[in-house]
Amino acid sequence: MYALLSLLCAAVVAASPLEQRDTVTSTVNLGNNTGTPQHLASGFIYGIPDQLNQIPDHFYTGIGFNYARAGGAQVAAPGRGWIWGLSEYKVRFASALSNYKTARKYNANFIFLIHDLWGADGSQNSTAPYPGDNGDWTSWDNYLTQWISDMNANSATAGLSIDIWNEPDLTYFWKASQAQYIQMWGRTYHRLRQAWPSVKLIGPAFAGQPDRSNTWWTNFLSFVASNSSVPDEYVWHMEGGGGDMQGAYGALVGMLQTYKLPIKPLNIDEYATFPEQVPAGSAWWISQLERVNAHGLRGNWLSGSQLHDFMGSLVSKTNTNSPTGTGYYPNGDYQVYQYYNLNMTGYRVGTSPSADLKLDTFATVGKDMVRVLTGVRITSGTWQITINSLSSVGLPSSGSLNIHTWGFPSNGHFGEVDAPNDLGWYSHTYSGNSVTFPVYQTDTSTAYAFEFYVG
Repeated sequence: MYALLSLLCAAVVAASPLEQRDTVTSTVNLGNNTGTPQHLASGFIYGIPDQLNQIPDHFYTGIGFNYARAGGAQVAAPGRGWIWGLSEYKVRFASALSNYKTARKYNANFIFLIHDLWGADGSQNSTAPYPGDNGDWTSWDNYLTQWISDMNANSATAGLSIDIWNEPDLTYFWKASQAQYIQMWGRTYHRLRQAWPSVKLIGPAFAGQPDRSNTWWTNFLSFVASNSSVPDEYVWHMEGGGGDMQGAYGALVGMLQTYKLPIKPLNIDEYATFPEQVPAGSAWWISQLERVNAHGLRGNWLSGSQLHDFMGSLVSKTNTNSPTGTGYYPNGDYQVYQYYNLNMTGYRVGTSPSADLKLDTFATVGKDMVRVLTGVRITSGTWQITINSLSSVGLPSSGSLNIHTWGFPSNGHFGEVDAPNDLGWYSHTYSGNSVTFPVYQTDTSTAYAFEFYVG
């Protein structure tokens, strides 16, 4: 909506021999302080039950939950949204409002998906209307009036952001023309800005990442520059199974320069494919998002009532087919995000991915330890990590360094994992103010964390 092992965790390596290939390196620079951790990747789309307090508090607080995104998608009749009538709008609005209340309970921000509340959640039929069809904006204007009134009546604007439309570049959500979408963007942006001057209006939430050859992007940026409707955050999705955040952000910056648009915060409010939602893939995505200071929300690949549960495939429960059932437990992915939130404190330091973009790292320096969270993007093979500028954390420029390894295994999206595996300590000899150690990826799902004491 990808795992690793220190060289001498011999039992694992011996049990899973791999064909050797050329080693490529992810680098950590302990001398490059990049700021206080904000756990930018700790959000998810949907995943919150409509029944308040159904998932126990500690699951949300454990991962530092800070961003939600919802709008009543896939709520069945009689809750299919505005295009089916006011009564069906009210049922869907109640779902979204409940999710908003849950998010705010944990001081998390909430992105409202107004296309879902309208009824264009992918389940709409082939004759479903879209805003501005045949030049008629009456229903859309009335819809916005109703929604603005309902949000105000429920005091539901604190922490609010609004995705003006989700993935209009896919016919799954938008079957009208690109020109009609752009007209809808400008009309809606100015209406909402007038209603709520301080609420964030974000977008364009395209499925495709920034690219000069993509007319959705170029026409959108050209329009907002001329229409004074620049989003407060630039939003797109990284769920195609390819691409990387540095490349995507670099393309965006180039286009912003072309259209003389300002730099704004980034929000990748859907990231990772379903196969990537395992510990290794999650660690890889965390590293990618943190590098460019982008907020990120895990994509949600479940459907029906399961879409409104399981915290974006971070938890599971005894009866996964019961919408109101409890008995929740964490999966392997959850353990990665809990470590990321609770253990990776102090300050972040700069990292770079391996040249093949398969291995990536996120690193922090705490009062006691350096911690390096490591993930490979759903493949196996041999890589290595180089940690530079050891003297920046009070260590000598040469000697031996004891490194502690934790493994974060997967037991499937619905399988229980109660803790990471302690894989022990190993001493590495080093010189030149840096240490390098190989990493063997023996499966496609386990993530690793490497720790060592500061001087």
